[in-house]
Amino acid sequence: MTPDDWVRDLLHLKRIRRAGWARVGVPAPESVADHAFAAALLAWRIARGVAGVDAERVALMILLHDFHEARLGDIATPSKQYFAAGAIEDAERRIVAEQWPDGDEAVAIVEEFLTGESPEAELARAVDNLEFLLQARDYRDAGHRGVEPMIGRAKSGAAWAHPVTRPWVERILNE
Repeated sequence: MTPDDWVRDLLHLKRIRRAGWARVGVPAPESVADHAFAAALLAWRIARGVAGVDAERVALMILLHDFHEARLGDIATPSKQYFAAGAIEDAERRIVAEQWPDGDEAVAIVEEFLTGESPEAELARAVDNLEFLLQARDYRDAGHRGVEPMIGRAKSGAAWAHPVTRPWVERILNE
């Protein structure tokens, strides 16, 4: 992959709309890049207050975890059930391997996010889900009622399961 290919992928993320929002009727939904920026900044801010967690690594995980969508696109959660188990993750890993040179730390950071086995990955996954819920609330408040079921599933998400993000989710559900 040339540097130009990588930059093309980077810039393409600004044009890829988040599929789930379009699916429920949100006109001109946020892009993958919009989501990554908001989630990374939110993650960095939250993670700085969590003892023993590398806040910069959490933010970088968030920035990198959807980079593959420049090629794969954003697949709405309801559509994922039609793929064989592990197929999407395998495709993500292949794309990540193409986007980053051998031995680049980015590959390990994305893998860490996918497996969710470090405190940083657990928090990154929770904040990624939290940002989704915050965006859903924002769309709901703007009059897009189609997002209500997405908010209703909050108790099954990573943000609900994590002690740092759960109070945020409780506030969203109690509004």
